[in-house]
Amino acid sequence: MAGNYNKLDDEGFVETENADDEEMEVSNQQADSEVDEVLNGPQATVFYVPDTQSSLSSTADIPGKDYSKSEVESLMKSVPYQKKIATCHLCHECWFEERFTEGCHECGGYPLTRPCPICNGQCEQIWHRNIKSSHAFHEAQWDGLCSLPWEQQHAFLIKNFSESNEDALMKSLQDLHAS
Repeated sequence: MAGNYNKLDDEGFVETENADDEEMEVSNQQADSEVDEVLNGPQATVFYVPDTQSSLSSTADIPGKDYSKSEVESLMKSVPYQKKIATCHLCHECWFEERFTEGCHECGGYPLTRPCPICNGQCEQIWHRNIKSSHAFHEAQWDGLCSLPWEQQHAFLIKNFSESNEDALMKSLQDLHAS
């Protein structure tokens, strides 16, 4: 089947300005040479093949099924899809079901939401997981804003940075003393 192939993100979709993208064929293809360095396995790759064979007499001549934009949107809102997308690639816990693994970098200690990481929730703002970035970097990524004034945010950032450096320094000294 002739067609243009576009490499897509973990969710299987690419943003285009093409008005003719109402119907598309879904095709799973794996590049042999692409290996996920963190997972030490094949990268998940999904390709969409636009239907360029409008001269075919019936849809029976086309393998698979054509999906309308509304069908794809409905699929993306479904619970099984949300569970699949909102699952950690490292520990396989389902964030959609409010599960995560302590110590897992991709989980980051929370499922889909967390208190503001800048002020540890004092501003009462809830941050939401950026699922696509969390999967791409295998590290928790969050979207949100701290509602405290900049001066207070800055003080929290300095405190958190100095505490994390102090903790790292203490652990290094303990490791040095133990050896």
